[in-house]
This record gives sequence, C-alpha cells and structure tokens, in this order.
Amino acid sequence: SRRIDIKLFRRPGALSHVDAIQSLDDVLETICAQELNEKGEHSATSEQLSTDEDFLSASPIECSSDAHRAMSASVPLGKLPLDMGYFGVGIVNPKTSANVGTLWRSAYQLGASVLYTVGGRYKPGSADTLNVPARVPLIELDDWNGFVESAPKGAVWVAIETGGTPLSDFEHPRNAVYVLGSEDHGLPTSVLRGCREVVSIESESYGSYNVAVAGSIVMYDRLVKMRRAERRRKEGRKK
Repeated sequence: SRRIDIKLFRRPGALSHVDAIQSLDDVLETICAQELNEKGEHSATSEQLSTDEDFLSASPIECSSDAHRAMSASVPLGKLPLDMGYFGVGIVNPKTSANVGTLWRSAYQLGASVLYTVGGRYKPGSADTLNVPARVPLIELDDWNGFVESAPKGAVWVAIETGGTPLSDFEHPRNAVYVLGSEDHGLPTSVLRGCREVVSIESESYGSYNVAVAGSIVMYDRLVKMRRAERRRKEGRKK
C-alpha cells in the first residue's frame, strides 16, 4: 500500500493591536533601510556611504514609524476625502436622437455619471466614435414620476430654464442632476416646481439654446468652477 505523510501546522493566532503596530514598525524600518542601502550601492566611495548614514541619523522623521502613525491618525478612520462629487444630466421630452447623442458624448467628456431621458427614446446613430454607451449609462424613463423614483437621493435637481439664476453667478451643488427641456417648449411647470434650483444661461441675443449645447455649457461651467474650488482648498490646507 502507498504511504502518505501528513504534516500538521499550527495556525498562527491573530495579532494584537500592539503586535500589529510593532510589525508595521518593523516593515517601515526595513523599507527605510533598504532605500538607504540602494543609495549606498550607487555610491563609489566610503565617504558617500558615511553621508548616507549621517542622513539616516539626521533625518529620523522621514524613516520613523511614529511619523507614519501620526499621518494615519490625522485622517479619521473610515472617512475618505471628498472629491468634486457626482452629477447627472436629464432631458425631458427630447426632440431628436441627435441631440441626445451629442449631449451624451459631452456628458462623458465633462465627467457626468449618468444621462436620463424622460418621455423619449434614444435611437443609436453612427456619429458615436467614443463608444459612449459603454462609459456613461443612459436611463430612459416614461415620465417625470419615473425620474422622481429613480433619481439619486442625495443629488440636488437643477432646472436649466430662462428666468433663473444666471449661470455665471451659480454655485454648483457637490452632487446634482441638471434637468433640461426641449428647445420649443422648455420644461413643464411641474418639473420646475420639483427642482430646488433654476439656472439660466446668459446670451447676447436669442436666449434659447439647443438642448445639447445648453447641457454642455452647464457641465463645462461646473467643471471649471469645481476645479477652481478644489485648488483653493488644497492651497488652504498647505498654508
């Protein structure tokens, strides 16, 4: 008969909090030592090696596990830094699939998370060279009630319509859905009442924009303002 040898190993127990910190200390100190050794390998003289040793003794903060722990402690556990938020775009009663397709492409290029159509259906065309449907989802809804039920709960609804706050003065919500109407009829009164904000796009002459153009202008304005605000926050943290 064939002989089979079986070896049993004791499963290591879970590390305590103190042991885990000590293990992390060992790893960090090993990494620092390896980095300094690599610097020494590229040096040709013992004088340069001694300089690296002086660097180790003179720069304890950079290789100190206490410093790494302090950096970790500065960020509350379980919390991630906020970014520029998310946003979507919706078209109520779109007239043509071409407008939807153009706005869909702009939505992808300018960072939108989702595109809605309310009361209309999109027919794919041949102008899509970026394969946008694979990058930004399109949700087609039968009516406004369907939008109310499916819209993100934490997003502010912003209607794009004449007579609202000028876009140049508007401060974009971190999370938002921008709602646009068709060029000839605009947004129904019920939709305007359901939106928290109403924003208008300034013009020199004729105030009604093509829906794809209007949506693209709003998304670009959001991108520019959000990036500017993010730079200011970073500069403020550095100070």
